[in-house]
Amino acid sequence: MNIVLMAGGGGTRLWPLSRRRQPKQFLDFGTGQTLLERAYERAKTLISDDHIYVATAAEYGAKTRQLLPKIAPDHFFLEPERRDTTAAFASVVLRLAAAGRSDEPMVFMWCDHIFTNEQEFLNDLGKIDEILNKNPQALVLLGHVPIAPETTLGYIEVKEKLSGYDDVWHVKQFREKPDLATAEKFIAAGNFFWNMGYFSLLPSFFLQELRRLAPEVVSALDTFAVALAKGQPADIDSAYLQFPKISIEYTLIEKLTDIIAITGDYGWSDVGNWAAIKTIFGSNGDHSPKGHHIHIDSQDNYVYNTTAKAVSLIGVKDTIVVVTDDAILVTDKTQAHKVKEIVARLEKDQADQLL
Repeated sequence: MNIVLMAGGGGTRLWPLSRRRQPKQFLDFGTGQTLLERAYERAKTLISDDHIYVATAAEYGAKTRQLLPKIAPDHFFLEPERRDTTAAFASVVLRLAAAGRSDEPMVFMWCDHIFTNEQEFLNDLGKIDEILNKNPQALVLLGHVPIAPETTLGYIEVKEKLSGYDDVWHVKQFREKPDLATAEKFIAAGNFFWNMGYFSLLPSFFLQELRRLAPEVVSALDTFAVALAKGQPADIDSAYLQFPKISIEYTLIEKLTDIIAITGDYGWSDVGNWAAIKTIFGSNGDHSPKGHHIHIDSQDNYVYNTTAKAVSLIGVKDTIVVVTDDAILVTDKTQAHKVKEIVARLEKDQADQLL
């Protein structure tokens, strides 16, 4: 099968460490590898380099190639601008079809996620090839056992098991991000899983169903396919801009009826804010890639310091401090999700040098 590393995100929820020029997939949280490199290592355990592709924004092309030197140059797909996930996914599938891989199972793998139970995740990814070869007219996705009534994630409701497999199910329906009471009911029911956003299917089936279910994108599909055949980069970029800005969930995923979910407890996190980083990477409540940190009468704090400065905390708890050369973030861990409001304020103030 083929794996496409989706590495085009411009994440701002980890500001000030994550910036426009250095989004989350390029960050190293003390492991010695960026999140992008970790995703590549996962893919490499399942398939060879000639079956690994990378989709990213054009502005990140040079950095991505630098981090993944073993991937062939023609296996990098650069988006001229962000136009939501229908454009990103459809353009990738059309490129694979043009490369003669229409009938080979493909997996879209995100490059800014963390797994503390990585081997189980890899084992389940390894089932996708066989499942899609047996069910070529199906979508396969991954569902995570919910460990808390999470309200920021969508849920997958499953019905009967897929014959011959444990923890593989036919999907009844997708459920939107619930309120707390509804999330608690989902968990109590026992047949709901977090939707991790990992989609797998045959490129030929993807294009067939996208054309059938989303007529609003057919013209863009045709234009992009023609531009690929001609092979002129400027024309390909121009054709990409013809895609409407719509999510792939809306145009395709939520409209499909034959969906299979592989489920497990993978210790998964999309490391969406600093509170998640603290939980995963903090060591005794702190993380010190650089600098010197002093805690006095302080508990359950976390410091990420990219400078040589000394950071001292006195009499505080549940606090996250992030220090870079040009910015400092201090937040209670329960308020870490509001970092996006800081970014929005900086954008309003046109403080581009801080973004």
